[in-house]
Amino acid sequence: MRAWGKPALLVCLGLVLYLIATTSGAGWLYVVASGVVGVVLVSAAAPLWNARGVEVERKAPAVGTAGEPLACEMQVRNVGRFARHLMEVRDGFAGGAGAGVVARVGRGATEVFGYEIEVPSRGMYDGGEVVVESSAPFGLFRGRWRRWVSSAITIYPRTFEVAGLPRPATDDAGGAEREEASEMHRGLGGEFWGVREYRPGDPARLIAWRQSARSLASGRLSVVELAQETAPPLSLALDLDPRAPSAVREMAVSATASIVLRALGKGRAVLADAGPQRAAFPEAPDPDAVLAWCAGLEPATPPEAGGAGIAIVPTLKRDRLPAAATVVLVSCHEFAGAGPWMTPEEERTFVEGIEASGRTAAVLGPDVREPWGFS
Repeated sequence: MRAWGKPALLVCLGLVLYLIATTSGAGWLYVVASGVVGVVLVSAAAPLWNARGVEVERKAPAVGTAGEPLACEMQVRNVGRFARHLMEVRDGFAGGAGAGVVARVGRGATEVFGYEIEVPSRGMYDGGEVVVESSAPFGLFRGRWRRWVSSAITIYPRTFEVAGLPRPATDDAGGAEREEASEMHRGLGGEFWGVREYRPGDPARLIAWRQSARSLASGRLSVVELAQETAPPLSLALDLDPRAPSAVREMAVSATASIVLRALGKGRAVLADAGPQRAAFPEAPDPDAVLAWCAGLEPATPPEAGGAGIAIVPTLKRDRLPAAATVVLVSCHEFAGAGPWMTPEEERTFVEGIEASGRTAAVLGPDVREPWGFS
C-alpha cells in the first residue's frame, strides 16, 4: 500500500481537478489535470526503462572466509541510447548481500563502484543474482531488473586457534603428557639405528670412521643410521547430521578445519571423514586443500567414528556414545535454544559418560575463547 499511496493520491488529485474543470469551465484546470496524470504515467514507465538499459559484471576474489566482509567491484555498462540515472545495484552473492548506487551512466559508458558482501557463507559458488532498481525520475514507482552474474569463489570456513591436540590412544600407560604419540623409523634423529654403506648426499658428520677404516682399502665408507620419532596419523570423524541446526554444522566444520590445520602445522599426517561427500579428503593435504575440502562439505549421513582419534558431533539425542578417543560436542542448545536435541543437563551427563570411559571430551558453543583446547 505504501508503494501505491503516492501514485493513487496523484491520480485522485488529477481526477478531482478534471471534475472541477468540467463543472467550472476553467480550461487551465484541464492542463493541470493532464500534467498530473502525465507525471504518473511517466513515473510508471521510466524506472523500468532506466533499469533494463544496463549490463552488470562482478569482480570478486577467488577465495574468502565465512563471516568476514568480501570486497568486490561491480561494473555497470550502459547499452542503451540515452543516459541512465539513479540506479541502486544489490548483489546477493556468496550467501551474503552488498549494494551500491550509480548516479549516472552516460551512453556507452561504464561506471565501476566498490562494495562489500557482508557475512558471506561457507561454500563454493559459481555466481549470484544481481538486482538493478531505479525509481527515477519522480520516485513514484520502482523498476526492477534481475540477472544471474557468474563469479567463481570458494568461501573457506571460519577457523580459530587451537592450543594443542589431544593425546592419541597409543600414548604410554604412564600418562606422559605429550601432544602426540611417536614411533621410531630411520632418519636423522638421535638414537642409534645401525650402520650402512655411504651414499652420496649423506652428512659427513654421520660417517662411521672406525668402521670405514676397516674397509679403507676397498675405498668404501660407512655411515651411522639414526632413528627419529614421527607422530601417527590423526584421524578425524565429522558428523554433519541434517537434523542439527545449520549454525551447529558450520561450527563443526570450523572446528574440523582448525584442528586439521593445527595438526598439519605440527607435521602430523591427517585423515578425515565427513560421510558421503562430493569430494574425498585430499590424499596429500595442505592448508589450502583442507580449507577447500571443508568449504564444499554438505549435510550427510554421519560416518562411523570407531577407531577415529577425534569425533566432532552435534549434541543430538543419541542411544550410544561415539567410539572415538576424543569427542568434541557442538552444543545445539547453545546455538538454537530448546529443541529436539540434548538439554544442558543431558549434555553434561553425556560428557561425564565419555570421561568416565577414560576418554577426552570437549564442548563447543558460539563463543570460542582462543586459543581453544581440549582440557
